[in-house]
Amino acid sequence: MNRYYLGVDWGDTMHAVWVCDDTGEKVKKLEVKQTPEGMSEFGRWLHERTAKGIELWAGIEKPEGQIVDFLLDHEVVVYPINPKAVDRYRDRIRTSRSKCDMFDAYVLSEFVRTDYAHLHALKPSSEQAQELKILTRDYQRLVRQQTRLINQLKATLKEYYPRPLEVFGDVTTKAALDFLKTYSTPESLRKLTRKQWQQFAKTHALNKVPPEEFRELLRKPQLPIPAHVVRAKSRLVGVLVEQLKVTVGAVDKYREVVEDFFASMPAAKLTETLPGGKSGTTVPTLWAELGDAEDRWKSFKHLQAQAGAVPVTEQSGRSQFIHFRFACNKRMRYAVDWLAFISLRQSEWAKAYYQTQRNRGHSHHQALRALGAKWLKIIFVMWRDNAQYDENYHLANIARDHLRQVA
Repeated sequence: MNRYYLGVDWGDTMHAVWVCDDTGEKVKKLEVKQTPEGMSEFGRWLHERTAKGIELWAGIEKPEGQIVDFLLDHEVVVYPINPKAVDRYRDRIRTSRSKCDMFDAYVLSEFVRTDYAHLHALKPSSEQAQELKILTRDYQRLVRQQTRLINQLKATLKEYYPRPLEVFGDVTTKAALDFLKTYSTPESLRKLTRKQWQQFAKTHALNKVPPEEFRELLRKPQLPIPAHVVRAKSRLVGVLVEQLKVTVGAVDKYREVVEDFFASMPAAKLTETLPGGKSGTTVPTLWAELGDAEDRWKSFKHLQAQAGAVPVTEQSGRSQFIHFRFACNKRMRYAVDWLAFISLRQSEWAKAYYQTQRNRGHSHHQALRALGAKWLKIIFVMWRDNAQYDENYHLANIARDHLRQVA
């Protein structure tokens, strides 16, 4: 069977495509516009090639997106390639630093043609798994946006009005946001009457501290601030409070959507025995990054490396260096770290293993990563064999391994 190799240098509005055959001869070069007409014409050309019995392999510097879905829908075998690898391969072809989109597409096609044995074809997950991945990633974006707004609000209040921070602590609560909206300056706080405060405390159920004591804490004197600073910063606080109210509501809503969607998937039953498996977004986020494409993960070591749970070792002669693994799936690493942290309160062996790592002189985060690597070995078996996690079975395995070491 004849085979064409496509290099696709993707862009927002235009994709550069270089096509060559088995010998490296150019077959065609295309500039495909990201429009219905342009993509339709490109799809027609792909269908004509496959109808003639020509196999199509494509290299691209991204593992997902509209153009990747388009290629997969048109029976193209897609090889996602790391941009760093493409940059180094480019030096094999041209030593000068000159480049353009079409030349990058040519480099990608040559990479696939000559080095496909070192690449892994993209195996997309099911639509349900892809939707979960989109939901969890969008949820994380909203959480980061919420964190940015909280930090901006805290920094602004510290410049002219720190008392609400000291009293409320968490500025994302409805009570704190409503208070800042109504009493955004020290002057408005001084005019707060006992009756107004009692009504506010009753409406927001502030029962942990007696209302009068709460009011006195708020009305404590603070350093004098120039009036022009108060006017300017209170205006910014008003804007940040409005944005934070919307973002906090969106984060809460998205958390419910992620939990409900994951609960409808078969993986929810599989993972309910994991720490945090019955609620929260940690396990759904981890399973979204795992996907459900068959044979995607070759071994637990492959999974550990992808999640950044194991370090990178460099060895040359008698020299050996161990480095933190920066190149990994950051979202998966974040989820694994949280899973390891949650397991400290719900798993006896996890707590003991963490303490062993700390006793060896490792920091909190190093011990968590080591524990996360242990959990990934378990999760790989769960994912591969479609089996639930059994704490007692795992404890029995640990005891059996310990007896073998003693023997």
